[in-house]
Amino acid sequence: MSTHRHDVVICGGGLVGASLALALAHLPLDVCLLDPAPFAPPARADDRTFTIAQGSKRALNALGAWPRLSGGDFQPITEIEVSDRVGRIGLTHILAYEQGVDALGFVTGNTALLAALYEALDATTVTRRAGRFDGFIQDADAGVITLACGQDGERIACRLLVGADGTHSAVRAACGIGVDCHDYGREAIVSNCRVSRPRPFTAFERFTDNGPVAALPIGDDRYTFVISRADGEQWQALDEQGFLERLADTFGDRLGRLLAASPRLRFPLIRQHAREWVAPRVVLIGNAAHTLHPVAGQGFNLGLRDVAVLAERLSEACRAQTDYGDRAWLADYARARRADVAYTTRFTDGLVRLFTPRLPALAAARGVALNLVDALPGLKRALAVRTMGLKAPLPKLFRGIKP
Repeated sequence: MSTHRHDVVICGGGLVGASLALALAHLPLDVCLLDPAPFAPPARADDRTFTIAQGSKRALNALGAWPRLSGGDFQPITEIEVSDRVGRIGLTHILAYEQGVDALGFVTGNTALLAALYEALDATTVTRRAGRFDGFIQDADAGVITLACGQDGERIACRLLVGADGTHSAVRAACGIGVDCHDYGREAIVSNCRVSRPRPFTAFERFTDNGPVAALPIGDDRYTFVISRADGEQWQALDEQGFLERLADTFGDRLGRLLAASPRLRFPLIRQHAREWVAPRVVLIGNAAHTLHPVAGQGFNLGLRDVAVLAERLSEACRAQTDYGDRAWLADYARARRADVAYTTRFTDGLVRLFTPRLPALAAARGVALNLVDALPGLKRALAVRTMGLKAPLPKLFRGIKP
């Protein structure tokens, strides 16, 4: 039985895992990126759309991934319009030029960004292994990863295992870490639609009596719509014309008529947090540690901040020759992340709860609140700074500096 040895093994080759591999690539560490799927991003079927905050763009630029995206791979957002479809009087505009930035954020697809990350990884010494995580044996100085059936002739030893393997993390389960989960009782329906009256570089968050509807620009006359519904299965079953009519009735005419729609994707909306983020020689990041409602597009951005802080701490540990797999050291990392994760969770959860009730009085109050935000530059600035991922103190990556 062969055993491969590495300093750090990152389990999960998605956006967060690949970003961490890049962030660690220049450190004096032997890094391995482990994922069960072939490392050929363009062949992957998952092409969800992500909102990349301004701070996250700085981090991806420092990692060398952002410059590898072509102009057609992303769309800048220079305006966000937040409105209340129920109260019909509430409206807030957040404009990039008012915040002193070229864009509030950017919209890109999973495939394009993952391809850019892996292209950047090609220029590093990071080892990439195809394999399915099956278990982890811990001891005082190292841990051993076992791979799933069919690969039982291989094991991987490491000083630190990073679980970046998503909401249903096998690493988290292997460590016996439980989760606290809230099911919103709704599903997200996602479709790319053509519209008759596009507003270039403008994103919409529209609150309805059944939950939020987001519209994100993806180029020309196309928008990605993300609809929160309790009857998601019915929406997915509609034919194209029926879906367009239902969406137009829900979203309104902010973008004119809806002309065409791609096949719909559907997934449950939950909020989930691991009860612990660390175990001896193990740390969880991204959705393995915390999964958010997508209402404000903060999920990947929060995971990338995990990456930035963990990479910075590992850089310091290398200089100090500290055992970065030690539980106490890992606990310091977890404490450093708790405030940001807690605030972002409260923010997204609060938006969902505030804008879902159907009581007319609450609808009117929400409309007044949105108008108040629009009228108070200081309040709008605070909201914009948070959503752009620029709230101080910023880790080095979010200042455009490699750790």
